[in-house]
Amino acid sequence: MAHEHRVAGHLGVQPDEYDRTIRTFIPHYDRMLETIVHWLAANIPADGYVVDLGAGTGALSAAILEGLPEVRVQLVDVDPSMLETATARCADHLGRVDLRRGRFQDELPRCDAVVATLALHHVAELEEKRELYRAIHTALEPGGLLAVGDLLIHPDGPERRQMLRDWYAHMAAHGITEEEAEGHFGQWGEEDYYVGLVEELELIRAAGFRRPDCFWRDGGICVYGGFKA
Repeated sequence: MAHEHRVAGHLGVQPDEYDRTIRTFIPHYDRMLETIVHWLAANIPADGYVVDLGAGTGALSAAILEGLPEVRVQLVDVDPSMLETATARCADHLGRVDLRRGRFQDELPRCDAVVATLALHHVAELEEKRELYRAIHTALEPGGLLAVGDLLIHPDGPERRQMLRDWYAHMAAHGITEEEAEGHFGQWGEEDYYVGLVEELELIRAAGFRRPDCFWRDGGICVYGGFKA
């Protein structure tokens, strides 16, 4: 990223409000986290090492630490206030937690899995994202897993329109009017860069993952990734 992303400015919320607010904005948020934990549990060593890129408040990392009691997790985020919140959230697991303030471009440690949720859409250029996936592929142990949860949406067309209608309906159910939703999308669009699933999988394949795939999807919210051969 050319700039340092800050959640407070981007979403208009403070870190301690994030967990409640994100569920009003993002449909199936908990299912997304559960899916990533499920794929990790079945496919990495019991005492494996996981890197959580753009870890935010540590929601995904905490779910991993609770669901996989021997796994170690490194939380990486550029926002110090988010890392502070994540530290408190993961306090019961600090013996298995590393916290690092860093950017996506920073060198990754050797690991068994790399995960990310609602973070990689902040990478603006396709070539930059392809290079990130290459760096992840290099860092993974053989058989290692990349698992990403994010919004994947076309720039135009009927698929995009339907996904946005569904997204508006979710937000409306949480008291957010269509006008307010459009205002949020306009604000987020200054920093968020979405592509479709096919294009995202092509980037992952080009980075060295032989069989990138979608692990779960509901509308625009998707969990996808691949294994290092």
